[in-house]
Amino acid sequence: MRLVVKVLGWLGLILIEQWATGVCLTGLQAKSAGATIFLLGSGTLVLIGLVLGLSYSCRQAWWWLIDQWRPVLINGGVALVSLLGLSLIVMTIMHHGGQVTTTNQQNLTTWLASLHGWRQVWLISQLVIIAPMLEELLFRGLFCHWFLVQHQVWQALLSAALFASVHEMRLSLSWVLYFGAGLILVVLYQRQQDLKVNIVVHGLYNLISLV
Repeated sequence: MRLVVKVLGWLGLILIEQWATGVCLTGLQAKSAGATIFLLGSGTLVLIGLVLGLSYSCRQAWWWLIDQWRPVLINGGVALVSLLGLSLIVMTIMHHGGQVTTTNQQNLTTWLASLHGWRQVWLISQLVIIAPMLEELLFRGLFCHWFLVQHQVWQALLSAALFASVHEMRLSLSWVLYFGAGLILVVLYQRQQDLKVNIVVHGLYNLISLV
């Protein structure tokens, strides 16, 4: 029963995060200032509440300063290079198949191109700071704290599969890319046990992907 509650709770948090993000994105394209303020404000408040709540649930003060930088830089660097290498390989295969990029990436590029000024800056900050923070808290921090604690291989595989499925519902090269990215990130967390490293690596990867 306890496991069922945890599963439903975790899925519920995913849905809330997706809904709040959608509200913020809708607010960015709202025509009136009032609608923009209301949608962005309410969506952002929910996202901030999620960050605070998830930080407590993960039982991690992930904002603490890092004591030993060498393993952090090595593990984080290896993870980032692995993410970029994986993207390069999958994107090359996609290009040969006539697909320019993933559907998710294409939608984000379209969103960015349609926005200007502070709205574009807000969206970039969402992609580079807020989204990586929440996804790491949900898919690495909370998931690894709640599920399959004694079975790290299965924990990594299931976490990566769920991460991929949230970004791409059908089995495709895009799904494989997100699965590989999720696997790299969960292994990084299992080795380092520090969400700060995951958040920074994830954020840098998203930033490079936007360039």
